[in-house]
Amino acid sequence: MELGWPLPKRKQHLADLVKQDSKKTDRVRFQGKAQFMPVYSVPLDLPRYRLENGRTTGFQAEYLAAHPDVEEDFFRVDGESEAAQSVQHGILKKLARGSKDLFREFETAEQEEPIILSATGYVINGNRRLCTWRTLYEEDPARYSRFANIDAIILPPCDERDLDRLEAELQLKEDLKAEYSWTSKALMMREKMTRFSYNEEEISSIYGFKKGELQELLDCLDYADEYLKSRDLTRQYSQVDGKEFAFRQICRSRKKVKSPRSREVFEKSAFCLTDDAAEGTRTYAEIQKAADNLSEVTSGLAAEFEVDTEGKSETEVATALTAILEDSANFDRARESIQETIASATARARDRKKELHVSSRVAQAKQNLIDAKQAIDENASRKGVVAHLDQIAEIVAELRRWAEDDE
Repeated sequence: MELGWPLPKRKQHLADLVKQDSKKTDRVRFQGKAQFMPVYSVPLDLPRYRLENGRTTGFQAEYLAAHPDVEEDFFRVDGESEAAQSVQHGILKKLARGSKDLFREFETAEQEEPIILSATGYVINGNRRLCTWRTLYEEDPARYSRFANIDAIILPPCDERDLDRLEAELQLKEDLKAEYSWTSKALMMREKMTRFSYNEEEISSIYGFKKGELQELLDCLDYADEYLKSRDLTRQYSQVDGKEFAFRQICRSRKKVKSPRSREVFEKSAFCLTDDAAEGTRTYAEIQKAADNLSEVTSGLAAEFEVDTEGKSETEVATALTAILEDSANFDRARESIQETIASATARARDRKKELHVSSRVAQAKQNLIDAKQAIDENASRKGVVAHLDQIAEIVAELRRWAEDDE
C-alpha cells in the first residue's frame, strides 16, 4: 500500500488539477469566510496523512513511550517519512474502528463528503476515512473499486495556522466531546499553544472553550503526566482516559490547601485514590473529602506508617509522608488508610448534622417568620395568617417544653 506519492509528483499533480474546471463544489469556511471550492477526483494513494492531526496526538505520545529508541520528533520532523506515515496509518486504523466504526459503514456506503487536502497533498480533514478506504481497497480491490479514486478539495497555499483553524472549524466544534478523549483534547491544545504560540484567549476562541475551562484542562493534563510518571506509566495516556473527573477534582480541591508541603501530601494522597478511579466511580468525591479533612488524613497516615510526629513541625511530618506516598509499595495501604479516615469523618459529620437537625430547622423557621414580617405592606393579605399563627404557637410551646426539659 502506498501511503502518499512523493512530494514533487504530488504537488505537480495537484497543481495541474486546480487549473482544470470542476463540475462539483462544496462549501468550506476557510481563512475567515465561507466559500464554495471545487471538488476534484484524486488517486487513493496520492495523499499523505497529516501527522499533526489533533485526534492522534495522544496515540502518538503512547507510541513514543512504548518505543524509547524512536526519536522524540519522529512525528514532527518529516511529514514525508515513510516510517512515520506507516505508524500513523496504524493509529488511524484503530481510531476508525472506534465508537463510529467506519469500516462497517464503508463496506456498503459511498463517499459522500470530499476530503480536504493542503496544496502539498496533506489531509486536513478526512484522515480516518482515507485510512479506511485504503485498507478496504487493499483487502479487495474489485469489491471496493469505488475508492480507487476519491473526491477531494484542494486548498490554496497557506500557512499552518490557517490549516489548524480549518481543522477546528470542520472537526472539533462538532465532535470534540464525542470523539476525542479528554487526554487527546488536552494534548492537542498544549501542542498547538506551543507550536503556533497561541495564547489562552486565542485557542479558547478557536475551540469554543469557556473562560477557565482550558486552563483547568491543561492543569489536569499536568497532573496526569505527574501521576503516570509516578506509576511508571509515562505518557501512557489511555491509562487515565477514565480518570478525568479525579484529576478535575484534584485541580479544584487543591485550592483549599494553603501550605505547599500539605498540598504535596494532598496531591500524593489523591493519586492513591485515583488508582481506584474509573468511569462510574465516586473517587472524585473522596478526593474532595480528602482535602476537606486533610488534617485527619495526615494524622491517619502518620499513625498507619508509624511516622514519629513527636516534636516535629508540620513541614517535617508532611515531608516524611510525601516520601512514603511516593513509594509504590505503599500505594494500596495508603489508599485504604485514607478511605477509612474519610469514611469516619463523613460518619461524624452525618451524626453531627442529625444532632443539630432540630436546632437548624427552628432557626430556619425563625428566619421565615422574620421574612414574613418584613414583607408586610399595604398590599399584603391577612387571609389565613391568624390560623397559621395559632398553629405555630402550639408547636412553639411543645418545642419549648422539650428544649427546657432537663431529663
